[in-house]
Amino acid sequence: MSCRRSEDLSQTTIPKFAESIATTVRGQPDSADVQAVVLRAVARRSESIDLPDVLELRSLLDVDGEQADTLEVQITSIISAIEAELAGWDRREVAV
Repeated sequence: MSCRRSEDLSQTTIPKFAESIATTVRGQPDSADVQAVVLRAVARRSESIDLPDVLELRSLLDVDGEQADTLEVQITSIISAIEAELAGWDRREVAV
């Protein structure tokens, strides 16, 4: 794990960020992997998340996006899961 910080996503910017990602997803074919698009967007936005982190996050995330009412809700759920996972990484780094 490299240096990670969950402060890259504040609660006040998540709705706008989710809307931006939703626009990106809507512009892609129906087979677009929403979780992958969200992870890419989060990694681009963060200076502390690199490719190994994205791959690890991808393997750890457990979000059932099919249950979401809207694409924005699905994206917000994925972002929340990413934040929770990054917070856990931050706590482990502090403990070391």
